[in-house]
Amino acid sequence: MRILFVTKFLPLPANSGGKQRSAAVLSRLAGLGEVTVAALDDGTADLAALQRLGVRVLSAPRPGRLAAAMGAVRTGSVSAGRFHSARLRAAVRDEVRQQPPDVLVVAYSQLAPYAACAPHLPKVIDLHNVESALFESYADSRGGLAALAARVESRALRRIERRALHAYDVVDVVSETDRDRLPGPHDHVLVSPNGWEPSIPLPPAEDPVVSFVGLMGWTPNVDAAVWLVETVWPEVRARVPGARLQLVGRDPAPSVRALAASDVIVTGTVPEVTPHLAASRVVVAPLRAGGGSRLKVLEGLDAGRPVVATPVGAEGLERLVGRGVILADEPAEFAAAVVRLLLDPEEAAATGAAGRRAVHDWYSWDATLTPLVAAVRGLPR
Repeated sequence: MRILFVTKFLPLPANSGGKQRSAAVLSRLAGLGEVTVAALDDGTADLAALQRLGVRVLSAPRPGRLAAAMGAVRTGSVSAGRFHSARLRAAVRDEVRQQPPDVLVVAYSQLAPYAACAPHLPKVIDLHNVESALFESYADSRGGLAALAARVESRALRRIERRALHAYDVVDVVSETDRDRLPGPHDHVLVSPNGWEPSIPLPPAEDPVVSFVGLMGWTPNVDAAVWLVETVWPEVRARVPGARLQLVGRDPAPSVRALAASDVIVTGTVPEVTPHLAASRVVVAPLRAGGGSRLKVLEGLDAGRPVVATPVGAEGLERLVGRGVILADEPAEFAAAVVRLLLDPEEAAATGAAGRRAVHDWYSWDATLTPLVAAVRGLPR
């Protein structure tokens, strides 16, 4: 079986949530036959690791501002325009003509227009988020021009998603909530939740440290970090004077960098997240906007750390509420949950251990991606 897999960025190293899912999908597609991955190279790609996985690579540099603007005009979406590469599209078209794959697999709403490169092939799209809903939720959490721009982009992405439902033979989403967010029909929509590769357990943390891990340049994470530090953290600081907060993730926005203080550490890019999780007694997912599900919640639980999350932060992972995840929405409620865990190391350890068991029982990538892999294998060719 020959498979052409198109995603935003070459997924190794898997140093973001999106790359982690794409890498997990890619490795399992490689088990089905010959795979070619087509993606942008953001300058960090580990080509040797991809070669060891046994996949061919088609890549192009990330589009510049002019190319992104032209892409926005062509796709009708600003966010889709950011990933619109004429060079990569040409490479995909040439691959389809010269070495026709049996199946085209595409990741992300913004790349759905790649269906036009292979009109006669069976096609599968894996939606990491229902992006239209993500932008709508962001608009709900903001006001003014930012909210207006987010709603306009939400409508543009909704049009792309609606077309994708007809252009693709199989549409895959990460949660039942995301399936409900898509316009109909839903008869060919599958649910393959996010997952995690189990790791070695970490010992309990000695100090009252809280960590929020994520790409700190991504707008929902930026909003969450600012809300956490400005609205929640003052209460935690007052009740646990020795507490420290770590904002861990690459490309922090200026507004995130500005949050740094004696008890708030903004790390920027780190070579490994594990040492920061090892130092943490509590992990938080304080998102107020977003879609899909948070791989960083699974990562925190796998490390044996309890996770305090907003309903948006825990979206798609609701079965983990009460099994490692503590749900809290309002600032006072969120702060109280964090304080309780910081002041009671035994409760924190027990809650984290329950979460780790649940992740291992329910969220291994082999288990969660079974519907997607079966769908690809079963397509006629």
